[in-house]
Amino acid sequence: MKTAVKKWLRCIAFVGAFAGAFVMCAFAKPTAPLAKEMLTWAVPPFAPAFITDQSNLTGYAADTQNWFVQRLTDYDHTVLHIPLSRLLAEMRNTADGIRCSTTLIPTPDRREFIVFAKTVLLHLPISIVIRQEDFDRYKPFMNDQGHILLWQLLSNVHFQGAVRLERAYGGLVDSHLARYRTSDQVMEVVDDTKLLKMLALKRIDWSLYFPSEAEYYRRQSAPDQAIMALPIAGNTNLLEATIGCANTPAGRTVIKRINAIIDANPTMPWTDFYAAWLNTKDREWFEQARQQFISASVF
Repeated sequence: MKTAVKKWLRCIAFVGAFAGAFVMCAFAKPTAPLAKEMLTWAVPPFAPAFITDQSNLTGYAADTQNWFVQRLTDYDHTVLHIPLSRLLAEMRNTADGIRCSTTLIPTPDRREFIVFAKTVLLHLPISIVIRQEDFDRYKPFMNDQGHILLWQLLSNVHFQGAVRLERAYGGLVDSHLARYRTSDQVMEVVDDTKLLKMLALKRIDWSLYFPSEAEYYRRQSAPDQAIMALPIAGNTNLLEATIGCANTPAGRTVIKRINAIIDANPTMPWTDFYAAWLNTKDREWFEQARQQFISASVF
């Protein structure tokens, strides 16, 4: 009898201990998930790459950035609006945290403090932007490839052009432009946004723009004016830009992740966001050039 009682008491004790453990587990607080690292995307004011309308951020670079954000799920993401000069200064001096930007052009100086991904953005180069209806007038200035011989156009007193005061357009273009900036046939204006309106009003015959930039200003100030971009001889290569992060261990890890995403998407589908900011004729030019870039990259 005593033996049976002892066994019964041991059984109650075991069940009680098990029940207590079960209750403790049932009411214990769940373990908090590990906090993700914060990735800060620095956004300079470059329309139409980035267009800020109150709190809404749009533009082809913003859309491209979001495309990659959706695939970088191991991070929390935030946006910092900042001028390019300050962005570069902060990336140079960043010791911790992760700061990246989507529209950077690699240069030897920048590579000292920024780690760059493979090419992300492709841009049509600076071009002569004209009224589409005037195309035939420019044929005398074209070479066999249909590219504008810039020095011939600049020297013709019957064509009035306009450029932005003190803007740099790239080595080849600037070398030709330097001879004619003070001539009667080249007008200098302070504000890029005015040039498309002047073109639509026929106050000028041509201007210099990136094609996507010209299309953005056309939509803003001259939506009824059809325009087109004419390639400049010797200046027809696509401009490449990419995502860069401050050259820290965390930044290098992010770039490795981004490069893996790029490798997994060889057709560069995110570049369709840029193509949407081109008019029909310029989009055809871009799509052909993009395919050549992709084919060259594969082989």
